[in-house]
Amino acid sequence: MGILEVKNVSLRFGGVVALNQVSFDVQKGEIFSLIGPNGAGKTSMLNCISGLYRPSEGYIHFDGQQINHLKPHKRAALGIARAFQNIELFPHLSVLDNLMLGRHVRMKTGVFAGGIYWGKAQKEEIEHRRHVENVIDFLEIEDIRNTPVGTLAYGLQKRVEMGRALALDPELLLLDEPMAGMNTEEKEDMARYIIDIHEEMNTTIILIEHDMGVVMDLSDHIAVLDFGRLIGYGTPSEIQNNPKVIEAYLGEEQTG
Repeated sequence: MGILEVKNVSLRFGGVVALNQVSFDVQKGEIFSLIGPNGAGKTSMLNCISGLYRPSEGYIHFDGQQINHLKPHKRAALGIARAFQNIELFPHLSVLDNLMLGRHVRMKTGVFAGGIYWGKAQKEEIEHRRHVENVIDFLEIEDIRNTPVGTLAYGLQKRVEMGRALALDPELLLLDEPMAGMNTEEKEDMARYIIDIHEEMNTTIILIEHDMGVVMDLSDHIAVLDFGRLIGYGTPSEIQNNPKVIEAYLGEEQTG
């Protein structure tokens, strides 16, 4: 049994089938990639895992618990964190404040105690602030900690987006095209951070990425979607030699 089990998941929007009977397992501690052409259903699958969408059919289990019925904040509290393809930060708030917001589901102090900021509430905020500072150090963004996010370069905003997800201290980190729109140097930096998150924090990662070089270098296992169907699953070498995958996706990448 993996940390995440997706079993016969289908997702429909009226007559449109976004996912069709998709099944795969993600093992604890691995980097698992979802690849496929645009519109294949990759982001829809992450939305089903994080709780933004509820599958029309099938089940998703996390750490042995069926989570179909849980709202996104409940899944976050279980340890599932998400960094979005389109940056979903608060542009007028500082880097530090955006990361502190990533800790909100971990905060247990009641509204009244938090409002007077004393005793237990004060101790709790200090502890959460300490964790956020560790994330800031880890991602090497100390010099922009007090900078409004909206004034930062795109590559730094993507790093902060990932940092907010990391602030949750997740068991499972969902990364939706973390390198989209980046130049070569920024991609290399992001790949290094993903490897460090995986190795140093022992975090399980599900990655959506179009750069096949990155996918093949980083992944332990890969699932390939095409028009909402699973057409391939295996190690990078198995995927590279899968005729269906080559026809639907890798061949297109190599020739285009």
